[in-house]
Amino acid sequence: MTKLRIGMISYEHVHADFRSKALREMENVEIVAVADDDPARGAAAANRYGGQYYGDYRELLARKDIDFVFIHSANADHLSMVLDTVSAGKNLFCEKPIATSAADALAMTLAVERAGLRGTVGFCSRFIPEAERAKEVIDSGLIGRIISARAVIGLAGIQEIGCPDYMTDWMVDPVRGGGGAFIDEGAHAIDLLRWYAGDIAAVSTLTANNAKPQLMVEDNAATVLQFASGALGTLNTLWSLHIDVGMRNTLEIYGTEGTISLELTSKHPKLQVYSEFLGGSANGSWFEPHIKPKEAEPHDYQSWPTHAQHYKREVTDIINCLRQDRPFRAGFRDGLHVAQVTEAGYSSAKEGRTIRID
Repeated sequence: MTKLRIGMISYEHVHADFRSKALREMENVEIVAVADDDPARGAAAANRYGGQYYGDYRELLARKDIDFVFIHSANADHLSMVLDTVSAGKNLFCEKPIATSAADALAMTLAVERAGLRGTVGFCSRFIPEAERAKEVIDSGLIGRIISARAVIGLAGIQEIGCPDYMTDWMVDPVRGGGGAFIDEGAHAIDLLRWYAGDIAAVSTLTANNAKPQLMVEDNAATVLQFASGALGTLNTLWSLHIDVGMRNTLEIYGTEGTISLELTSKHPKLQVYSEFLGGSANGSWFEPHIKPKEAEPHDYQSWPTHAQHYKREVTDIINCLRQDRPFRAGFRDGLHVAQVTEAGYSSAKEGRTIRID
């Protein structure tokens, strides 16, 4: 099998380390180049994962032997890096959120599409086994038509969960990060809600600095969503969450014939389903769908904590999609819609009104 040669642009986001670790554990995949504008950080990553170090990512892009590029820079830098990667004719991955504005997200999406390149986005929550199984249950029609949804996602805080200072610095910067808890954690929840219930048509958001007023961005946001289908939803995003592993991602999906309860990034992820079609009684029954392990689960479970295992599942799927010429599970169009919803949410919080999404 031909070895896939990978270029890594920026280690400003710790997810670059998660995905580099995953790539290093795979057969017939090699990180051949690392670019980072911080020499110490970039050289350390090259020593840890392999590849030649470049201080300027454009030198990496000039190489003809790179098959695929991963981008993990500060949010505001995604635009230039993605457009330059497209100009270099490279297929690519971009960490979520793909942009700090809907206009930038659209420019990136159109550039990838017009160049005929393959692009994917870091919506790794889609690869949590319980989230995958929930998608199958919803698509089967078991809970009927979705009419309402509720999501809560958050962290103890960027610094509090152990992210390095260089990452904390840009994530709490309203320009480089684009916002706070809503753009950061909200991207995962918005993507999952859309994956389950379809496009989002209108947004109403409130933001606050309830626990960390020293931040220039929100540590708390509450959002009401209206889906194109007419279904309604709520989303709470926090950077001030006090709970076991320091993070949480939960969803409840209410249908005309049943309900789904999901607990994802916890010590013990769980999927529960209530269905009026099952259980042998007039009132229906709760059950936990069996989640069949992959035939070749791509994890070393001793070295991957529960709340990080989906990064390797995601990277494994990306590599398999490249090799088998299959569509990626999440593309730039998905990233664009999340950017539109996020921008609408911030506009709503500023203007005090519901914002519709074209």
